Amino acid sequence: MYNRPMLRVKQFFNKNKTSKKTVRRLALGFIISALLITDIILGAAHVATLTPYAIANDDKVICYVRSHESAKEVMNKLFSYLAEENTDIAAVSSDIHIEKASGKQETVSVRKAAEAVLESAEDSDAEIKIVSTATETKAYEPDPIYEKDETMFAGQSEVREEGTDGEKKVFVSYTTVNGKKKETKETTMDILSEGKPAVIAKGTRGLPEGESWETYEGYPVASNGDDIIATAQDYLGLRYVWGGKDLTKGVDCSGFVIAIYRLYGVELTYPLENEGISVPYSEARPGDILYFPGHFGMYIGNGMMVHASSTRKGVCIGSVGGRKILDVRRIITD
Repeated sequence: MYNRPMLRVKQFFNKNKTSKKTVRRLALGFIISALLITDIILGAAHVATLTPYAIANDDKVICYVRSHESAKEVMNKLFSYLAEENTDIAAVSSDIHIEKASGKQETVSVRKAAEAVLESAEDSDAEIKIVSTATETKAYEPDPIYEKDETMFAGQSEVREEGTDGEKKVFVSYTTVNGKKKETKETTMDILSEGKPAVIAKGTRGLPEGESWETYEGYPVASNGDDIIATAQDYLGLRYVWGGKDLTKGVDCSGFVIAIYRLYGVELTYPLENEGISVPYSEARPGDILYFPGHFGMYIGNGMMVHASSTRKGVCIGSVGGRKILDVRRIITD
């Protein structure tokens, strides 16, 4: 009777020890099971990431790579190669694309895949259009200062003072197709240094009505034959050169007429006696071409003409009198 309570206590503690062991075993088993399940899930996910992907040109597969990440790496290498150098790619339009492969496929490395894709792009009609951008520093040419010169012809210009370039920061957008530059758009962001503007003289003589002397680039216009004669007389003393039509090196009689009219954008050709319209000498006006046997001149008025006379006299003013006039040809008919 005395030992029975002690026995119960001992049995209680022994039973409690057994329960703690059981709990520990169950807990350990649960942890192991959880780890196994996690490993299975992670393994499945890893297998999923290594699913082969195809890189295709339209419907034709070029090659297979190990994963979607590998495929993206190949395409990025391709786009970087075909884009304008030292720019950031902003947009891409490409006939070459990536797609998930069906079934088990033989894959190649990223390097070999990039080479195969590039070769396919070069050998096919596939279009790879890339828009890339960059911020660059370029030369800045300040607008010139124009000065009016009434002694020069309209459309003619002369640099009086050279300018110097400054610098500007620009945002540039490049469009390439299959690696070839197709379009460049440039936007000025900031003028870093102004530079020095050039000073340019612009002619006003013979400026067409309604045109700006600063921007006009065409030929001067002869409003009448007086303009032709005024211009011809600027070359008095020019030397006579057989066959010459150059107002700086020399002219002959027909070459002088051709060169003066050419200044006004009028192209005369040989034979001069067929140019323009025929008028009687009694109705001759300044600028009309006088045709003599073997000689040409331009009528000034009052029985006088300007012409390339001879090697001794060069371009000079002379009398029409005493010469046989075969015809008078009028070029400016207004």
